[in-house]
Amino acid sequence: MSRSVYLGPVSIDFADVIGSESARLVAALDASPDAALPWCGSWTVKDCALHVGAAHHVVAKVIEGRPTTDFGYFASLDKPDVSDPALAAWVAAGTASLLDQLDRTSPDDVCWSWWPTGGNVGFWARRMAHETLVHRWDVEQGAGGTPAPMDPAVASDSVDEYLDVFVGLVRHLGSSPGAGESVHVHCTDGPGEWLLSFPAPGQRELRREHAKGDVALRGTAEGLLLYVWGRQGAAEAGVDVVGDQAMLGRWRELIPTI
Repeated sequence: MSRSVYLGPVSIDFADVIGSESARLVAALDASPDAALPWCGSWTVKDCALHVGAAHHVVAKVIEGRPTTDFGYFASLDKPDVSDPALAAWVAAGTASLLDQLDRTSPDDVCWSWWPTGGNVGFWARRMAHETLVHRWDVEQGAGGTPAPMDPAVASDSVDEYLDVFVGLVRHLGSSPGAGESVHVHCTDGPGEWLLSFPAPGQRELRREHAKGDVALRGTAEGLLLYVWGRQGAAEAGVDVVGDQAMLGRWRELIPTI
């Protein structure tokens, strides 16, 4: 399963990302299941692992039952308790089911999605790759080790997905109105530049280009990803802030963390 990403001839095998990141997540779960993830509310490592395992199980069913099966399947999903010793095996089984479905289908196959332009299997391959990537970082960081470095191309595409899909979702659901503010986001370790602006209530505009904004966020793809997802502050993530520093506070009003 692959998808050509923005800005050049880079291609990402999302199924490979899902498999490798899930394996790392399960290893961290086995090492320290009760470790806290304070940046994720009251979650522990095992809570985060259960979340990822449930997502994999359900999305596998969404793809298998395409195009009508949707997230209503969560209601009937048989989940283990977070303290169940079989949790790691259950997470791994969900990943295996998801990878099996991705192997059986084309990215262009029509499939249910909560995102208006994401109604195909390829959307879910990308979504689950980035879901697993971020939460793998969560559990490795929470377990007390040093998280494995992210592939810059994968992390850059994850930033792209966040700025496009999740910013669009949050703006639609409701956030600070916006009055033309703009942010330039720039990867320093590979392709990836975006200009994000907030022209009116409920709206956002995203252009993948080099352009001047009210403030610029410059950093590695991994650092930018950790910052936009609220895992680390700008300084901790190694993100340089150039321009209107007040926009950092405004950022979380315009795009509340979800």
